[in-house]
Amino acid sequence: MKLAGQSFAVALGHAGRVRCEPGWHLGADWARGLHDYDLWFVWAGRGRMKTDQGEVPLVPGACIWMRPGRRYEASQDLAAPLGINFIHFRLQRRGRNLPLSAFTPPFEVLHSRQLDLLDGMMRRVIELAGDPDGAPVAREMLGALLMELVREEGATVKAAAGLDQHHRDVVLQAAARIRESPGRVPTIAALARGAGYSVDHFSRVFLKVTRSRPQDYAINARIERARQLLSESDLTIGMIAEALGFRDIFFFSRQFRQKTGQTPTDFRRGLRS
Repeated sequence: MKLAGQSFAVALGHAGRVRCEPGWHLGADWARGLHDYDLWFVWAGRGRMKTDQGEVPLVPGACIWMRPGRRYEASQDLAAPLGINFIHFRLQRRGRNLPLSAFTPPFEVLHSRQLDLLDGMMRRVIELAGDPDGAPVAREMLGALLMELVREEGATVKAAAGLDQHHRDVVLQAAARIRESPGRVPTIAALARGAGYSVDHFSRVFLKVTRSRPQDYAINARIERARQLLSESDLTIGMIAEALGFRDIFFFSRQFRQKTGQTPTDFRRGLRS
């Protein structure tokens, strides 16, 4: 893989996927014991992390490329425990681990818009890492993931040029709230009011950060959650429609078909056949 114009291979370390227990936190001693890179991705919950650059919100989509010698202290919201994927790794050249001082990661904190992609790739890396036959694939997948994160970070910096960081944080928190509970999303007016913005200003900033209007973002989040529930649960289609805030099953079916090309019934039947 290539990062910052340099070619590397990846050596995998410990990896896992966890839902943090009540009372979980990272104290200052944890970072002092870090001896390799540790890539975190938050897939659920809410929390905060203190770094050398300041405090970072831990919300779905937050990606942290941690490295030794830096500050990392974290806590979580007791009402929304964190779900985290983590992968420890080192970079290699000609079969040897590089000194950590030989490469500075291109980013430390990234709030990604590609939740499904990142979560899916990291889950697969984690699954394959412990399998001798799968480990080579896991290494290649992690390399590809790192390159995509660096690409996204560069694109995000360009898109955010001239956009106040406060506005960006407000939008990312609103987007995370939509994704976390798509069936209980407040109105766009309520989200804007909570941020202290007019509806028009909130919509413009939301579009600039996410490249999607807030209404479309909320609809897509509902449909994506509907796909998961149709795949993973035995809830009836009517129950799913109600849980996700659709006014009736017919409207749900029509919107699902517009977004996926299938009715909910056909989608579920295709999975089970």
